[in-house]
Amino acid sequence: MMKMNTCMKMMFATPMCLLAVCALQAQELSDLKNVKPFDISGSIGLNSSFYSVSGIPERQAPFAYGINANATLTVYGISMPFSFTWYDNDKKGNFSQPFNQFGISPTYKWLTLHLGYRNLSFSEFTLNGYTFLGAAVEARPGKFRLGAVYGKFNQNSTYDLAMADSMPKMTRTGWAAKVGYGTENRFVDFSVVRIGDSTKDFDSLSIVKPGMPTPEQNIAFGLTSRFAITPELMFTFDGSYSFYTKDRMSPAPDSISDGWLRLANNFITVNGTTSYFKAFKTSLSYRFTPSIVTGIEYRRIDPGFHSMGSYFFNNDVQHITFNQTVGLMDNKLSLRGSLGIQNDNLDGSKANTAHRVIGSLSGNYTVNENWAVDASFNNYSTNQRAYKTAGSDSLQIYQVNRTFMLMPRFTKSTATASHMVMLNLNYTTLDDRNKKTSDMTDTDTYMAMLMYNFGLPALRLNISAGTNYTMMTNKNFENVMLGGNLNVSKTLLDDKLSLNWSNNVMSNKINDDSGLIVNSALNAAYRFHPKHAVSMNFNFINNRFANEAAVPSYHEIRGDINYVFTF
Repeated sequence: MMKMNTCMKMMFATPMCLLAVCALQAQELSDLKNVKPFDISGSIGLNSSFYSVSGIPERQAPFAYGINANATLTVYGISMPFSFTWYDNDKKGNFSQPFNQFGISPTYKWLTLHLGYRNLSFSEFTLNGYTFLGAAVEARPGKFRLGAVYGKFNQNSTYDLAMADSMPKMTRTGWAAKVGYGTENRFVDFSVVRIGDSTKDFDSLSIVKPGMPTPEQNIAFGLTSRFAITPELMFTFDGSYSFYTKDRMSPAPDSISDGWLRLANNFITVNGTTSYFKAFKTSLSYRFTPSIVTGIEYRRIDPGFHSMGSYFFNNDVQHITFNQTVGLMDNKLSLRGSLGIQNDNLDGSKANTAHRVIGSLSGNYTVNENWAVDASFNNYSTNQRAYKTAGSDSLQIYQVNRTFMLMPRFTKSTATASHMVMLNLNYTTLDDRNKKTSDMTDTDTYMAMLMYNFGLPALRLNISAGTNYTMMTNKNFENVMLGGNLNVSKTLLDDKLSLNWSNNVMSNKINDDSGLIVNSALNAAYRFHPKHAVSMNFNFINNRFANEAAVPSYHEIRGDINYVFTF
């Protein structure tokens, strides 16, 4: 295994060195005299916030402060953007463990280097936007699509044996690589991500404290492709095999009979806690005209599938959907729809399998330059069929979720004024077809909102007012909310000063408990110099219910002051 780790490091280092050499060769040194040698642009911001509340527990620190910076350094045509964030919100006011991140991503032509805190995406099922601390490189020489990552995906190991409630946080490091060829519309990429927890200082955790987390390890291989079979027919595919070991400290087996696990044993620790899963999605779409597109999509993720290079997967699910987009009447009428089926229990391990019909239809109709209407309808049903004979109908799930939305709007603008009126009507229902449980789950929700916006461009003044109504009801409760809002915004001093004042009043009735919620916010921003700006935000909430009500009464004040220097 040590030899394999050494090989992996060499595999990672080799493309990094080759790409660096290619970048130096690609730079035309003869043109350096015509290139600006040094340039920097960006911004630095200072922030301070305050908070006060009574009636409920604090939801943030009473005082906090921080600094952030974003800048791009250019040296002889090589662009190097970087960012920095530091924030301290310790309630005692002393320095403890502030949030801080620093990263830089210099770019030269087709080569980009990432250093510090960065996040990259190679595919949905391997490395997909997970923030790491380390180094990475992306390169697009010609039609080649190359990438490599090495870094820390979690903080250093921390554990205090003297603290009864202390939980270990293991050091998680790893690497990822991508090799591909093609263009944005026609390519094939192969990616791999290997991440694991360090076993250092955690060898005896299971003895010291049973139930403690165990060091895990994962490697996932992915294949991503997209290409046009014809100019009208487009095919996409994204799939992965992920091998996951839940406890690296578990003893290794005498032999490995599974061929896939034997393959994984060359890259990670394989033992009795190791398993593997697959996930993939694929689609095929055909464009008849620029406004008429038909497509089909299939997606399947095995139960238990996850990758340390991604934050979250909704696994144990598969669905197939048919999608349609249509533009009619010179594209004044646009329709979009989908219809499909979905189910879980892909490995048959659950007692029941949930089947769902998923479908949606939405459209937009532009009547004329002033009038337009948006509408949508969604229908999702869940029917859980018994995999093993169920002894009671109370275990059966058969639910239908429907949502209907209608939004007509009117807009008119002249040289002196602008008007916009919008009505939003929304109805959502949960219909439980199981008579044993319907009294507890059947729920209807009605929402209506009317808004008017009035603008005076010459005065830099904008005023909006509206009212809204929401009622949610079932057999056990009824929640009715009725309120209104008023917002005023204006710019002054040749648009250097902008002010915004928003107010909302809402009556809230939950069964027999009635209350009143008042929310007021003031925002101001002043750019007193082309490179200097300050802003202030102030928010007040007063939630008032009767003393005997189940809902607590409270009032809350929060605000912040910001300064930004642009260079």
